[in-house]
Parts: sequence; C-alpha cells; structure tokens
Amino acid sequence: MTLLEIVLAIAVAGFVLYAATAYVVSISNIWAEQEERHFFEDHVDGVTEFLKAAFLNAGYELSLSQDEGGQPNPPAGNNPNGKEVPVNIPNQGNRPDNGSSQSSTGSSLIAHSETPIQWKKPPGAAGYEDPMLYFTMAEIPPLLVGLDDVPATKVDLYLHFDPDEGLSLLWHSNLQEEVEDTDDLQRTPISPLVSELRYLYWDETFEKWEEEDEPLDGEGEEDFQLPRFLKLVFTYQEETKSRLLTLPVPMDSALLF
Repeated sequence: MTLLEIVLAIAVAGFVLYAATAYVVSISNIWAEQEERHFFEDHVDGVTEFLKAAFLNAGYELSLSQDEGGQPNPPAGNNPNGKEVPVNIPNQGNRPDNGSSQSSTGSSLIAHSETPIQWKKPPGAAGYEDPMLYFTMAEIPPLLVGLDDVPATKVDLYLHFDPDEGLSLLWHSNLQEEVEDTDDLQRTPISPLVSELRYLYWDETFEKWEEEDEPLDGEGEEDFQLPRFLKLVFTYQEETKSRLLTLPVPMDSALLF
C-alpha cells in the first residue's frame, strides 16, 4: 500500500466519522427542540386545567353534625350566605345499648357560598395594598404541599400574581391555629411563565367585551368589580400563549347534590 492510498483511506474514514457525528448531533437537537415545545404546551394546559378545577370547586365547605338532638353544627367558616344540603352518612362508631343491629346516623352538610370568588385582602395586609381574588375549597388540592393525611374541611386561597415571579397561590387551612399576617400563609408557585394577568368585563353600554390590565373599580364598599373571565398570558423564550378562565357567578337557583 502506497502513501497516497493510506492518506486517502484516512481522509475517507475521517469524512465518514464527521458525517456520523453531525447526524447524531442533528437528531439530538431536533428531539430537544421538540421536547421544549411539548413542555411549554403541556405546562400551559396543565396550569389552565388546575385553575379551572379549583374555580369549579370554589365556595364549597363541609361540616358534620349528629341527628340525635340538637341543631346541626354550622359549616366551616360560618358563612351566613351559604346554602346547606344535608346528606345522611352511616356512623358505625356508635351502637345502641339495646343490642339491635341498627346504627345511628350522622348528617353531612355541604355548604356553597353565593359568592364563590370575591376580592379580599389577605390577613395582615396594609390598607394601601390591593385585594386579591379569594376563594375557599373543601379539600386541599394535591398540588398544595401541606399536612399529609389530615382531613381539612376548609382551605382559604388567594390568587397572587407578580410580573417577575409569575402566578402563585397564598393559602392556609382551617387547621392552622394562628393566621394573622401574610407570613403565616403558605405559598405554592403555580407557574413562573405567566407574564400577564388580564381581566375581561362585559360593557353593557357598548355591548362588547373589554379587556383590562387592571381590575375595574367597584361601587360602594367594593374595591374592585369581579371580572367574568381571567386571561392568562404565558411567555417562554420567544413564544407566547394565552388561555381564558371562567369565574363562577352566583346562581341562587342552582341545585346542589
């Protein structure tokens, strides 16, 4: 084998090795970009579905009372504007003394507030601070890290938005003994990719939807008007996506089951 043949063989081998390396790198870049696109889409959909479920379950509270004598215990939070629906549940812990097989029953009350979502300042907020969107839930969602295996019957939540930190929830359960300041609230980040939070109102004068960067001023003692929709704007690198969330409205004629 001559020197020229050896040089040609080395050149061909180097070219093949370079082509194989370039192919592997190209495939890796394609998969990485595809995963990033799917990550952003899945993140936006996941945050939207979580908040939709939270708003649908907003305003419900649970309490237990005994059927034998006395009045039922009020639901957690003692909401005078709520509606209660009794549901009989078996109480296997109490047995009658006469030895019969019948067991006494308890009553479970499901209360639903007429204003599931409202504007409210968190505990300890200063007078100049704006209120946040506030709602309650009967159970702690799995996303919120709290006390494990503890049956809390009420959770107070505040929707907090910061342009630099994104969207988060400030919350506390009825099991916390002292909640006097915002430092006593637990904070759970929902999405650092939420860059804007907008409010949609129905303009009765012009009969069209108006999109606002800030909530509209309320009337009387109300600080702000409750919007009909929330618009979340997500930003990741140079890509932007938006989603609409419906806020529940009071429904006096709705039946609870």
